[in-house]
Amino acid sequence: MVQLMFQNSLFLDLWIVDLSHNGFVGPLPTKYFNLWSAMVDVDKENTKYWHAYDNYMLNGLIGASPYPYSMTITNKGVKMEYAKVSEIFSAIDLSCNKFDGGIPDVVGSLKGLQLLNLSNNILVGPNPPALGNLKNVEALDLSQNKLVGSIPTQLTQLNFLKVFNASPPPSSNSKGNEDSGLLAE
Repeated sequence: MVQLMFQNSLFLDLWIVDLSHNGFVGPLPTKYFNLWSAMVDVDKENTKYWHAYDNYMLNGLIGASPYPYSMTITNKGVKMEYAKVSEIFSAIDLSCNKFDGGIPDVVGSLKGLQLLNLSNNILVGPNPPALGNLKNVEALDLSQNKLVGSIPTQLTQLNFLKVFNASPPPSSNSKGNEDSGLLAE
């Protein structure tokens, strides 16, 4: 269980959490979403990385870009290239487990997230409007769950959202040629 894994450490400064394909069961680990304070906001004024970078620039120690990394994230066979990744890139991938229950509203407090993947679980209930608070999210994958209802209008206010997938799992009576969901790029 997720609770046992995190028992000895709270991982307050995590920027990337990838627990996909682990067979975890039960509800999403809500109490840990509350503790991952590094993902709550990437406000430049409150970020240690930016303060350190500004200090280096003031002292003339570096002339490098604030984007020292690059990475490729593959999600369902779709590669997303991030050519310029700062040290404050933030992602959570809890896909391909057996998490159940609803998506907790606390997920919406992780405003610094750029990628959230909750696909291929057993999540039920509505898509929470709190997801509209993820002001920096670029990829949001809720597919292959049993979520119901309409897509919250708050998601239309997400300026950086490039990929959104909320397609349901294929039904047992599907002929395989029906479009049963939403994938926007």
